Amino acid sequence: MYTILYATDCSKNSISALNYAKNLCENLNARLIIFHIYDIPPISTSNIRSVEQIHKLAYAEQKKILEAYCQKHMDENLSKNQLKYSVAQNISVSKGIADKIKKEDIDMLVIGMKDAHSKRGFLSGNIANKLIDKNLCPILIIPAGYNYKQIKKMTYASDFESSDIIALEKLAAIAESFDAKIDIVHIPTSEEYTAMQQMEWFKELLEAQVTYKKIGFHMVLANSIEEGLRIHVKDEKADLLVMLERENKGIFARLFNKDMVKKMESLATIPILCYNSIRK
Repeated sequence: MYTILYATDCSKNSISALNYAKNLCENLNARLIIFHIYDIPPISTSNIRSVEQIHKLAYAEQKKILEAYCQKHMDENLSKNQLKYSVAQNISVSKGIADKIKKEDIDMLVIGMKDAHSKRGFLSGNIANKLIDKNLCPILIIPAGYNYKQIKKMTYASDFESSDIIALEKLAAIAESFDAKIDIVHIPTSEEYTAMQQMEWFKELLEAQVTYKKIGFHMVLANSIEEGLRIHVKDEKADLLVMLERENKGIFARLFNKDMVKKMESLATIPILCYNSIRK
């Protein structure tokens, strides 16, 4: 079963992301692991309890806090086999999440976008960026306060590279569950004279490998990639922006690299799904 990990700090500002993750799992018939990372303050040597006892008590307490938080703010329509609560102690949030992804073989991570009210900077942009850099699994970043709605249209930012095909194969499987349209969008530079020919080549390559039919192509002229994507997302009323983290190499690669994904995260008003170009 497809497994989604949702990492939360159990704050009021994380409620919308919690329900987005839950609704996403319902639509994908996926397993949801709701994960909370906590830290234990320095332990005094004069404490009556042993270090082991303190850790056991902290674990049990944090598990109860997580379960109570979810039961209060989430309508549980998932079966017992689909839902799991999990907590872990770690001084590093990004490392704690990375360790969990490796341990559970996670297919997608869901986290909230930068929020000034987050505890320990938990859902801040730098945490998302660190996780993107680790190349572990696709990451879905939910804007603070964004309410879930059925995904009808996805915008995929493409540079017409063969590496896009792997990401689009995975995206098509998700789109099919929603019967959603995928708009493949390219923003050419002023020096790019073969964009149309490249698009036709890419169309043929995609059609040979991806059977999903509700896919369209768009060329958007703009002063920058960020501006072009913002224009398209707004005009087409997209429900999801999908990007591929690139290593900035290859004949057609240019600006879609890690910095671009991180920049778009701070500008987006809809969820962003980030794939990595290396992960199969």
